[in-house]
Amino acid sequence: MGTKFVEENANKLVKLVNAMNKNLYEMLRKSAEADLAKAKLSLDLLGNNAVGIGDHSTKDFYDNAEEALSMMADAIDRIEALEMFYKEQLDNNNPIFCTQPKNK
Repeated sequence: MGTKFVEENANKLVKLVNAMNKNLYEMLRKSAEADLAKAKLSLDLLGNNAVGIGDHSTKDFYDNAEEALSMMADAIDRIEALEMFYKEQLDNNNPIFCTQPKNK
């Protein structure tokens, strides 16, 4: 595989890279969305079903709430970062994470 191969198969390679990048983007996005859902559920359970913590201490309750909040903030940050990076790549017509050609 040399320069000639790349030149002859440039369109196929771009499509392959874009498909791989789309899969990577979707995996990262879904991972962040799953963490966000877990955090929301944890906060909901802690706030509405505090009896579920049973014989745990108040410190455990606070630690669990802080952990869930941190998970939520992290997930939101990851989603926003992906969206910002994706938009930047589209604006610059860069193939990373781009699944559609920029409007001509």
